Amino acid sequence: MRDLNELLEQCDQFSTVLIARKSPESTDSLVQLLVDAGVNVLGPVDTAARALAIVAQTPADFAVVTPELAGKRNGAELARRLEDTWGVPSVVVAPAA
Repeated sequence: MRDLNELLEQCDQFSTVLIARKSPESTDSLVQLLVDAGVNVLGPVDTAARALAIVAQTPADFAVVTPELAGKRNGAELARRLEDTWGVPSVVVAPAA
């Protein structure tokens, strides 16, 4: 896993980033940082199913995922599926307190 700060320092390497977390409304600052860096943001979404459906339609370069998601799959499962199915690397990060 990469550190989120390292990701943000290198976000110019990504054109499209998926954000998946249980509480999508609390991602405003991350979304704004990515948008300000010129990155297209997919989501945020709260379930692995929604994340997978979006990436099936719109390719992503990277994903930021929290360990807990709504629905049946957790963040680690989503990260594995993204990598295995579409080659999308992910970072699983703890949500901000």
